Amino acid sequence: MSGYLNIGYRNSQRLETGLRVDPKLLLSSQVLQLTQPELEQMIQTELNENPALERVAPEEDPLTDRMIEKSVAGRDLKPRGDDRELWRSLPTDDDTPTWIDLAASDTTLGEHISGQLLANLPGTLRHVGEYVIGCLNANGYLYEPVEEIALGSNCSIEEAEYVIVQLKKCEPAGVGANGIQESLILQLRHIDSLEGKIARRIVRDHLDLFTAGKQLKLAKKFSVTTDVIQQVFELILACNPFPGEGFSTSSSTSESRLPAIQPDIVLARSEFGWEVSVKGPTSIEFSLNGYYKKRLDELQEDRRKDKDERRHLSHFVERASNFIECLEQRHRTMLRIGQYLIQRQSGFVTTGDATFLLPLTRTQLAHDLSLHESTISRATQGKFVQLANGETVSFDVFFKPALRVQKMIEEILATENPDNPLSDERIAQILADKGVHVARRTVNKYRDRTKLLSSRKRRSA
Repeated sequence: MSGYLNIGYRNSQRLETGLRVDPKLLLSSQVLQLTQPELEQMIQTELNENPALERVAPEEDPLTDRMIEKSVAGRDLKPRGDDRELWRSLPTDDDTPTWIDLAASDTTLGEHISGQLLANLPGTLRHVGEYVIGCLNANGYLYEPVEEIALGSNCSIEEAEYVIVQLKKCEPAGVGANGIQESLILQLRHIDSLEGKIARRIVRDHLDLFTAGKQLKLAKKFSVTTDVIQQVFELILACNPFPGEGFSTSSSTSESRLPAIQPDIVLARSEFGWEVSVKGPTSIEFSLNGYYKKRLDELQEDRRKDKDERRHLSHFVERASNFIECLEQRHRTMLRIGQYLIQRQSGFVTTGDATFLLPLTRTQLAHDLSLHESTISRATQGKFVQLANGETVSFDVFFKPALRVQKMIEEILATENPDNPLSDERIAQILADKGVHVARRTVNKYRDRTKLLSSRKRRSA
């Protein structure tokens, strides 16, 4: 009988030993699951309790390529230098408005372009036009490579190139360019005079001389008088390097749908490619206390003395190191998820159009990233993503097909004629045209779930 008891005891002891979980693993899971405010609160608690953990004084934010482009372009497109005659010759009429003086209109750039581009495209390419319009940034530039446009909109490269050519014919002039230089050339392309031809050559090949105000050097290079170069300068200065800035950044309907929250991941696109930014505290903001680390190294050399102090120092130093490492692991995991969404859901991430959402589950995401499903669940639960078009959405949008359909129904109803509301059957037909096949009763269910009125009640409302 005692033998059976001993066996049970040994099995129980083995089981208890096997169920022990590494405290560092628990901490890592907890840090990953926290939202930004919760993580900041946890950090403050850790700083108060652990003298071996220090927060590094924040440095000034480094300049990004986008910040440099925004701040320098307006200034560098104006002549400068010591050529006083050139400055004196420039127009000084304060009553003449420039692109800088123009206030933003209520119409968004996308709405303005849609009315021009989509009407000139065959029906089979309208979805490509909508995709391309969604790729435009606030400045009116198109940084998306033609290959990715073709892939994201499910068309051939030749069809994508055709749509881009048509886009560059739209107003405002310069829209659809891949940067300031091409935008200026597009705005100058219809000027057939001598000055116009020289202006295009200068922007294409000698923009550095223009921004430096080298009037005499340019006059010699093109074998013309300085008066001609002055007129060329006036033509270039009359251009708008940011053709999209005269428009509202978002419509009132889209603004009402934007959540008043801070994103956990920001997915942005510039002429230099995709950028994934993980918001919130990171490991580089923290370090080990210098005294604790130095004193522990000293005591490690002679482990026979000051055992209590060494135990105290070792405990807090290890705790601080683990905490910093968990912050770094959280950042890496969120970064990988952001990069995956760009690859897997590039169409939706670029445009914010739910039509381009592809089916995706947390299980599939975990498998593709070689992570446990619980890790993906902790990293995405209650968190938000800012898309390339500036819209912030919940992570749930990527994993719940119902949310995709609900969002598409909301967008359809937002643009319907109030005097002739769409029926559920008509909404189902519109969804089918966009490649989403749902029954009329499914539309009714989703509409009820989002508390949207029926067509009869919407008409009476």
